[in-house]
Amino acid sequence: MPDIKKQISFTPEIRKIIRQKLKDPNFKYTNWSDESLEEIRKTIRGFYRNEQNGKCAYCRGVVSLQSASNCHVEHILPKSKYSKFLFEPKNLCVICADCNEIKREKETLDFTDQILKQPNIQLYPRSTKSFLIVHPHFDNYDEHIKILIGGHYVDLSPKGNRTIGICKLNRFLHNFGWPDEPSSLEDMLKTAEKLQHNSDPLEQIRILRELAKQLNSNADILII
Repeated sequence: MPDIKKQISFTPEIRKIIRQKLKDPNFKYTNWSDESLEEIRKTIRGFYRNEQNGKCAYCRGVVSLQSASNCHVEHILPKSKYSKFLFEPKNLCVICADCNEIKREKETLDFTDQILKQPNIQLYPRSTKSFLIVHPHFDNYDEHIKILIGGHYVDLSPKGNRTIGICKLNRFLHNFGWPDEPSSLEDMLKTAEKLQHNSDPLEQIRILRELAKQLNSNADILII
């Protein structure tokens, strides 16, 4: 099952605005941030934020549930190259600020299929094979990318590999290195047992700090 199971359905009022914008010869993709489109952007952001359970479509990190600064409306086919799909529901999702900054205008359409020719695309592609990267409307993320403890992204397919590369999903590891090995449940239980059988206040504090460090080393398990 794809990560996004439902596409946004615009109200008649919004559809009217969209038609007017697309018919306007002066309207360009650079007008996406115009104040006149603020309510439409807000509607799109709110819909896909909920549909994606508050997760970025590419890194699956948490997006902001309130602010727009870390919940960007994403055009999977970049709007600078495919402005005709600016309001296409299947071309929309939400992503985090980092993925938005990194992916930007990178090409995501697969032209190895000679049927697809960039200047001649009139209809939005309806097949996963048409896209270079994991498409949240067509693909099951877990079939293409596995996220290991510590935030390491492993490709399970060529499409997963390209997504990791285009969005630099392993950026955290590249900047900060591999995190400490998580403590085992057995280690944490032994530490907790030490605390239970120790009456020295100073030693209890030391043991509590040790236990806190062990729990923190497993924080990513809880998140993932």
